[in-house]
Amino acid sequence: MRAMLHPVRQFAARLRAASDSAECLLRFDTVPQEVVLSRAEAVAGALSEVMPGWGCRSLPGAPSEAVPVTRVTAEDSGRYSYQSWWSRAPLTDLGLAGATCGVVADLVQSYCDARPEMIGLHCGAVEVGGHLLAFTGPYRAGKTTLVTRLAAEPGVRLYCDDVLPVNPDGQGVALGVQPRLRLPLPEGLSDGFRAYVADHLTVQDRRYGYVRCEGQAPLGTQAPLAGLIVLRREASGPARLHRMRVADAVAHMIRQNIADPGETEAHYDRLAALGAQLFCATLVYSDLEEAVQVVRDLCAAPELPGGGVQIGPMLPPDPVEAETGPADLAQVFCRAEEVSAREIGQDVFLWQMAGRNFFRLNPVAGAVWALLEEPCCGHDIAETLAEVFVGTPQTMIADDLSDLLGQMCARGLVRTED
Repeated sequence: MRAMLHPVRQFAARLRAASDSAECLLRFDTVPQEVVLSRAEAVAGALSEVMPGWGCRSLPGAPSEAVPVTRVTAEDSGRYSYQSWWSRAPLTDLGLAGATCGVVADLVQSYCDARPEMIGLHCGAVEVGGHLLAFTGPYRAGKTTLVTRLAAEPGVRLYCDDVLPVNPDGQGVALGVQPRLRLPLPEGLSDGFRAYVADHLTVQDRRYGYVRCEGQAPLGTQAPLAGLIVLRREASGPARLHRMRVADAVAHMIRQNIADPGETEAHYDRLAALGAQLFCATLVYSDLEEAVQVVRDLCAAPELPGGGVQIGPMLPPDPVEAETGPADLAQVFCRAEEVSAREIGQDVFLWQMAGRNFFRLNPVAGAVWALLEEPCCGHDIAETLAEVFVGTPQTMIADDLSDLLGQMCARGLVRTED
């Protein structure tokens, strides 16, 4: 693994030379968003590397009161804290890639917010054989690893590994951001892909690494979205495609949209119309290389699916995630680290930096998250909810809360205190 490329260090050096103080302000050509860096010049260089088309500029002066402001501060330990515009509390003890990831996420959100006509699909997307495919799925389905591996293939263009803006006419828009992998790489990957990642790592720390891809589509590149592939990773078995109902595909897009949906009925109608135009399928896989070959075969013809591609029948609903069991309400619960809350329109999302996962909260779950701003006993939370939901049996509230906290703990959003 090599260190950051020389242009990153050069950018940071110029930034240090241009600033007479320990604080500097970054503005961008593409978004109404500003970033304040305190003794964190390396983050500016990292942003220049991982999102080169965004027009990152260092300017004098104070941040504007009219636009979102993200702050990154170097800690005495050499690590970083990151304060999102959308969160109340900062994330701390981050490496360079982790802090960079936080800023990138804020910039992408601002990009979508500034273009309300777009939807923002939480997915990875690549163009293979002239077909733009969006890959989404449940937590830890492997979308970033899959699209990064696909981007190593000749003739494949990477649009995103995290968010794909989609115009009202169905055109997907490339964000020009390098994909980010968690380090160390998981077991089971091929030696060839491991060597590719090691040779193409740019900004990195001990937990994350960005990857330079020759097939990266520049910011603003557009292509019609042709397919939605929902990933389902299994422990064993061959990689294979299964048909998916349009209604199920639309449900995935609704859950994975990070942009403000606006009026609910119109938003659903728009996504339903988009889903009807797409090739929709589930990709079940255990081996990454087999999954890559299935995708290449799928896109080998002018129309999806390619001739000779075997597509199995529709699958039953996704299996329930890990048998978590209910949480013990006698325990004290608190928010997990590296989790931020974001209000997008009328919805509350939890953003988990470790996997860049978004979890949409219903009103009750949102209320529980708000109560967990300080560590809180489960029984105390249940009593508070009982005061709000008058007439609901307290045993029902306690049972539902126990299930919810168990799920949130299993997903790494909440933890218990010793």
